[in-house]
Amino acid sequence: MRPTHLRRCYAWSALALASLVSLAACERRAAPPGGGAAGTEKQAPPAAPAASAMVPTAAVEYLEEITGGADRNEALPLVVAIHGLGDRPESFTGLLSGADVKVRLIVPRGLTPYGGGYSWFPLQQALASDEVGQGILRAAAALAATIERVAAERPTRGKAIVTGFSQGGALTFALALHHPRVVGAAFPMGGWVPPAVLPGPGAAAPAPPAIVALHGEDDRRVPIGPTRDAIAALDGRGVKARLVSYPGVGHSVSGEMRRDLLQLIRGAAAEMR
Repeated sequence: MRPTHLRRCYAWSALALASLVSLAACERRAAPPGGGAAGTEKQAPPAAPAASAMVPTAAVEYLEEITGGADRNEALPLVVAIHGLGDRPESFTGLLSGADVKVRLIVPRGLTPYGGGYSWFPLQQALASDEVGQGILRAAAALAATIERVAAERPTRGKAIVTGFSQGGALTFALALHHPRVVGAAFPMGGWVPPAVLPGPGAAAPAPPAIVALHGEDDRRVPIGPTRDAIAALDGRGVKARLVSYPGVGHSVSGEMRRDLLQLIRGAAAEMR
């Protein structure tokens, strides 16, 4: 039986279909494990690992995989990877599947069916609109509850390490800024921060974790300029945030970006106690 919350979200999928066409083709999948740019040509999505299984919890379903040869029953850092528009956990898990670091990888499924995949929130041409911002905050709240429950039910070291691409990148920002009780490190890719998601002065307790944003300089779907401005605004509010840009990369996860992401996750996982 599907969770009640998911059934409610399906009711507004028609509205999402009307407003999300412009980003659909570019958020289908992140780069395959071997590297290379994503979103530029059709590739077969990576097969879901045999050990993965879709697990329902609270309002969100997810795939779980143990990486680095770790024992499923040992206390592990928790990594949450959030897919973009039109993607699904079965393909997005390929971004980190087979990583050489021992973590528990959770890949949640978007709340609303969209094409052959899922969406997290209704989207409009104006990425910075209040409606988009509120949709991001609602989806982030559902994810935060799921992360909290998974961490309580699984042997876990430290707070979650969160990453995601495009819609998943926007949610990574929102989770770090509004749910720091469950997030210990945040690495958004190709994401953005609408004004509604920017926290007010002293709004978060505890303070948000460090944020390292990865973004293609030639991204036309989610331009890097507003994300650069948001990082500067966060830094001005005392949030430890920085941006790593990639020349010649559009709205995709390049091989170099994936390598940097894995290095960031290794470092964050080593600090989790």
